[in-house]
Amino acid sequence: MDELASGDVAIVQMRNVDADNGVNWSEVQRIALPSKRPPALLAVGDIIFTTRGTRNFALALDTVEGRAVCSPHFFVIRVLDANRIAPPFLAWQINQRTSQEYFQREATGSHILNIRREVIENLPLAIPPLATQRAIVALADAARAERAALTKLIENRNQQIEAIALGLHHSERPHA
Repeated sequence: MDELASGDVAIVQMRNVDADNGVNWSEVQRIALPSKRPPALLAVGDIIFTTRGTRNFALALDTVEGRAVCSPHFFVIRVLDANRIAPPFLAWQINQRTSQEYFQREATGSHILNIRREVIENLPLAIPPLATQRAIVALADAARAERAALTKLIENRNQQIEAIALGLHHSERPHA
């Protein structure tokens, strides 16, 4: 995508997306789309799904900055009936072990695994009531926040230990 001319459409690429942190919009490249037909622009509530590699994850977009599209490494899933299924719940369900095992079984390719559209379309889903979906998403969000906080605490502790080690190293005096 780097060879496309600069423009006003953001193109979300694999390097811009993290399963835990979402889309890093500040890093997204803006291009001029070469197509003559109007692009299918991303919208809040869309789910982007990675189609290549060993970890195929889904991310429900809670923000979209300006006009944006995805690179061909993603499928865009748009929930047609938000009164039946909440996009964040669908993304959560796609990211669960049972779905991941299904993708591993159904993936094609010998060197780089690839998920075909039919595979995601035929994914077995459980659709509880919306209130249950929202509760599950809230629980998953809380777990993600806890993981981030614990990771930060671990990083801080490691920095303290490194500072102590550095201080000890600099305070040692050569023996006479």
